[in-house]
Amino acid sequence: PRFADEAFSLAHVGPGVLAMANAGPDTNSSQFYVTTVKAPFLNGKHVVFGSVLEGMDVVKTIEKVPVGNDGSSRPKYAVQVADCGELL
Repeated sequence: PRFADEAFSLAHVGPGVLAMANAGPDTNSSQFYVTTVKAPFLNGKHVVFGSVLEGMDVVKTIEKVPVGNDGSSRPKYAVQVADCGELL
């Protein structure tokens, strides 16, 4: 199924922004992410839908996970977010 793309009414204003990157117009495929820095270059490209209210220390810990040196930026070990609460 296809549906209309989302609006870009919120901005990537700093650390802790919750957002969704889609695979292109009308694709219904997406990845979710949390920013760790201000990212204005993502405004108008990916949809912001919230922010981290508690637990930014966890985000910073995840950010420190070492990545491979093969150029992929993939974590050297799995990172899984669980029991993370709910959207308000």
